[in-house]
This record gives sequence, C-alpha cells and structure tokens, in this order.
Amino acid sequence: MTIKHVFIVGVAKCGTTALSEWMVVNGLAEDRVPGEKEPYLYANDEPHAARSRKASLPLLDASAGYAFDPATVQRLPQHDTRLVLCLRNGFERMWSFYKMFKLDSLGGDQARDYFSSYQSEHSGTGRAPREASTFSKTVIRICQAYFPRRLHLIVEGYARHELEHLRTHTFMQRIEYELAFYLSRKQFPFFSILSNSFYYTPLRTLLERYLPSDLSVICVSRLDDADARRRFVDAVFEKSVDTPPVPVVFSSTEIAIDEARPDFNDRSFDTLRACLRYDLVQARGLIATTRLGDSLLDHAELDRYLAAT
Repeated sequence: MTIKHVFIVGVAKCGTTALSEWMVVNGLAEDRVPGEKEPYLYANDEPHAARSRKASLPLLDASAGYAFDPATVQRLPQHDTRLVLCLRNGFERMWSFYKMFKLDSLGGDQARDYFSSYQSEHSGTGRAPREASTFSKTVIRICQAYFPRRLHLIVEGYARHELEHLRTHTFMQRIEYELAFYLSRKQFPFFSILSNSFYYTPLRTLLERYLPSDLSVICVSRLDDADARRRFVDAVFEKSVDTPPVPVVFSSTEIAIDEARPDFNDRSFDTLRACLRYDLVQARGLIATTRLGDSLLDHAELDRYLAAT
C-alpha cells in the first residue's frame, strides 16, 4: 500500500515536535501545510484546499490534539493512512505542560529561548521558529479551531480565563481545580494538564475508526535504537531505510520556574496515581493490538511513580 497520509495524533509534550521534524528532515514525509507542524485542518468541518504530494512522500499533520476529539478523528482520511500516538510518563507530561504555561507568564530571555527551541530555523524543515510573544494567541487559535466562527469570541474568553488560572495557581491547585471541573461538567477545561495524561480514551477513539494495523504507539525515546527505528519506519511508511536517532529533548527539564518540581512519590498524589495506573493498564490492553504492539514503549518510564505507596 502507498502511504499518502501520516498523522501524529498525540500526545502533546511527548516528543511530537522532534518526531515530526525528524520525519521531514529525513525525507519520510512532507508537511501537509508547508512550514506548519500543527495546522489543525481537521479540527472542524470547513473545506480546506487539497495539496498534491511531491515525490510520492506522504503528507504529515502532527496536530497533537486530534486523538482527544472524537469528531476530529471521524474527519481524518481512512484509506492509505498511518497514525502515530506518542506516550510519556503521565506525571512528567503534566509537569512539562504546566511549566510551558508558567514560562509564558514569566517572559524574559528564558521564555524566549524555551519557545524558540521547539522549531529551529536551522532544522531543515522550513518551519518558522516559534516566538514566546505569540504563544497565547497560538493556543487560543487552536481552541477556536474546534468551534464555529460565530463562537470564537466566547471561546477566547474562556481560553483567557484558563490561561490566567494556570499562571496564577500552583501545580497542585490546578490539578484540584481540573478534577472538580471534570466531576461537575464531565469534561476538562481548556489547557487541561490532566486530560492528555490519560491514554485509554484516545486509543479507543482511534481504534473505533481505524484498523489496529493503522496505528503505531511509541515512546519517542525508544527511537534512539537503530533496530527500533527500522521497525518504526517500516510500520508507518512501509520503507526499509536507515535513519539517524530522533533528537528528542524535553527542553523545559533544565529550566526553573517560581515553583519547585513536585515529588510525585508523595502521598498527596496517591489518588491521581491510582487513576493513572488504572488508565495505563486499560490502555495497554488496546496497545497490544496495534501495529507495533508495545514493543516501542519505554515501560519503565511509563510506570515511574505509579507503584502504590
């Protein structure tokens, strides 16, 4: 089968930027929208201009929120399509996501360097470097993409409220707020730090539309191994080629904010720990059926902090 469409459908803060750049730089795919990693074309049902493939390369869309919206998944093309879902330790992913919004509120050189590290002008992808000054506008635009245009001002109001909450509350306060929000409304708020660390539901959503063989679930860190990369490229692109390691770096790790990194082994996280542990058990049952099974997961990384205390 000739692969025409590749979607990295999630998960944010799990290495999707590095993986998508690696695909483009190594001639495995080309951006569906030139210079755009996350165009969010399928977030709504508005028509968008078709793009012809060049040199038979599949078109890549790495909009990392797709997997968490069932309506969006239903809009994605089914035929000649491969999907990739990237996972990371749930606690680490939450903290990384939270820090991103805190860095935006702090501003200064640290924030500028952090956001520009995502897409370097020297990466060879043709993507423009990100700028700290446009972060808020970008994430609000992504929220609006899922709604009719007549609701965009309302969506912006809710989005700005959540941005302010993230910037003015601690990590634990944000978790408590999101849990209360979810239990009250049966949905998470915009920019939830919790929602994308639960993997069973997006997996189920994807597998309700696609064959298990269409979906590859990985931890990007596993692609530092040459054999793992060969199997991944064969699974997604149906090619047998050698590639260099994926230069994945979680760029916020060494950056300090005005809040200490939590001890995720602390008893205060026991309830959340039990929830994440249960979700991962359920998710693994689905992952086992997918194209690569769990062979490209870093199980020690995913299980860290999840043992009962």
